[in-house]
Amino acid sequence: MKIKIKTKNKIRSKSTKRFFAAALLGTLTLSLFGCQTSPAPLTIHSENLTDTVTAETVTGKEADAAFCQSTSDFSIRLFQAALAETETSGENLLLSPESVLSALAMTANGADSSTRTEMEQVLCGGMPIDEFNPYMYSFQNRLTSDEAVTFHQANSIWIRNQEDVIQMKEDFLRTDKNYYGADAYYAAFDDQTVQDINSWVQKNTNDMIPSLLQEPIPDDIVLYLINALAFEGDWETPYTEDQIAEDRIFTNYDGVAETVTMLNSDESVYLKDKHATGFLKYYKGANFAFLALLPEEGMTPEEYAATLTGDSYLSLYQNRENREVLVQLPEFTYDYSTELSKALSDMGMSEAFDASSADFSNMASTNTGYLSINRVLHKTHIEVDRTGTKAAAVTAIEMTNESCAIDTETPPSVILDRPFVYAIVDTESGMPIFLGIVNTIE
Repeated sequence: MKIKIKTKNKIRSKSTKRFFAAALLGTLTLSLFGCQTSPAPLTIHSENLTDTVTAETVTGKEADAAFCQSTSDFSIRLFQAALAETETSGENLLLSPESVLSALAMTANGADSSTRTEMEQVLCGGMPIDEFNPYMYSFQNRLTSDEAVTFHQANSIWIRNQEDVIQMKEDFLRTDKNYYGADAYYAAFDDQTVQDINSWVQKNTNDMIPSLLQEPIPDDIVLYLINALAFEGDWETPYTEDQIAEDRIFTNYDGVAETVTMLNSDESVYLKDKHATGFLKYYKGANFAFLALLPEEGMTPEEYAATLTGDSYLSLYQNRENREVLVQLPEFTYDYSTELSKALSDMGMSEAFDASSADFSNMASTNTGYLSINRVLHKTHIEVDRTGTKAAAVTAIEMTNESCAIDTETPPSVILDRPFVYAIVDTESGMPIFLGIVNTIE
């Protein structure tokens, strides 16, 4: 059974908090069909199976053209597929491709046959998952090693403690432990497990996402694979009081004018393609940046997103100009949630969701049926203001049991006073860690 999580959007025009970028919660749950620096200690009332699984030393691979291409393709296609599933026009949207990719890559390590091939094609651009894991290992380690910002990422696997139903493969647990640092918990899937999972999510998103599960776990759910991501960074160049303008106007997607606080600055990186102009604004250390793209007049962010490809996004980023650009950025905050199974199925990995054909035999042995993905839950939160960024993300898989040179010309300007696309990017690769649209400020 697939359950749609209703989207919730809220944007506050004036924030007295720090600039929070995003918080994401994604859950990949699996069902059985019958036919890095860690936060404070967390008490889990379940057996940690990885205590008995010896982790091995692995060698990573630094991001290269092949990895950047595959992750760019996945990020843009996921963004487009999620937009296609949006039920209400003019919604705000926020995804973390990095969080979704991490949870799905962990899951792909348990797939076999054509299920594995489909997942590798969608997630890795056709690269075998065994070759993709070292890239993810190095990429995630680099993201979390920046001392100028706080970037925390955690992974976990939760297994129903019924050996007569499911028996996990040690090689699968070891692989996800080696490359993704995933702890595996053997749990009763009762109210205490719900509490434990929610506490784990809250802790690993730095309290930005207080819970994942809102109700008791159904009997057919036997496995959760969860990624949590939290980011916090201050602007490299803080705003001064004379750069903060109260009571400015933002025109929402429906033409309604809303009062906002607008942040004014001169930035040094200009972005431009056929249909949009934009900029980069760096966080401390310059390893991460806020990227904004304003579509041309008469084009919605959704229409602009439809023009993008992985190649065009990379080209846009790689051809950025080092020149002065005058920027106006509104303060905003909102929450977003969605369920991504249809979007991912439409992207080409439909077999993983099909109870009659999914093959996750490299993940576990089962006695009463076959594992398949039930839901991919995704939650995000973002706050943007004058001082910096704080972001978090969680992705969980649920599986069920059912039967250059500076330009001296007049500087361009990018005024974000109408709907726009934005991202929080890794500046070395250009990869979007978070990717969203602001359509309305309420």
